[in-house]
Amino acid sequence: MMTALDGFFGSAAAYPAAALVLAASHALPSWPGVRPRLVAALGRTGFTTLYSLLSLAALALFVLAYRAADTAAVFTPPSWAAPLAVAAMPVAFTLIVWRLTAPFGPADDPHPPRGLYRITRAPGSLGLLLWAGLHLLATGDSRRLVLFATMAAIALFAIVKNGWVLRHADSEGARRLFAAAHAVPFAAPASRRPAAWAAAARETGPWRPLAALAAWAAVLAAHPRVFGVDPLFWLS
Repeated sequence: MMTALDGFFGSAAAYPAAALVLAASHALPSWPGVRPRLVAALGRTGFTTLYSLLSLAALALFVLAYRAADTAAVFTPPSWAAPLAVAAMPVAFTLIVWRLTAPFGPADDPHPPRGLYRITRAPGSLGLLLWAGLHLLATGDSRRLVLFATMAAIALFAIVKNGWVLRHADSEGARRLFAAAHAVPFAAPASRRPAAWAAAARETGPWRPLAALAAWAAVLAAHPRVFGVDPLFWLS
């Protein structure tokens, strides 16, 4: 068994294959039409348990393949890429913190839009996409390019899939969210009104941006030790 695993992780195809498995573990169970059937067959608790186990197994496979993969320089990042990533990451953290602390509701009948949902209907996926995009610009080696490209693919799939579900949902909640916000921030007319900005700021509150800044600072401090890369190298 160990010989087979060693042979798999030692192959050039292991890392891309693990990336595909990770992306599929997010996409397939939530594919429109698939999730309701699985919930009906397994129950909500059974589906959540199975989905969590599948996601953890796929993540573990990806981490092991990442650590075993060889890497090579693909391009030299522009000098402004790292400072841009450091400066813009608080925005990504704020979007993700909002998504984690403000329930969306059922995908086909979401809660009335409030907070950042007045600006974009996909704050979490948008935050992950921004995170991946900033790091793709600032990363030049093949191993991390695959990592952040996988993150971007997962986020893009979630944005497109959730938009499809909302567009085909026959509910007042879906219609409200479509009228209020697009996946792209400020793309919907309602989200460009000053009243929407004021309501979003009031409902978001000061603690979420502060929590995002604290998370950003913690990641900056831990980055060299945990990931082996100092995001502030350009200051020295």
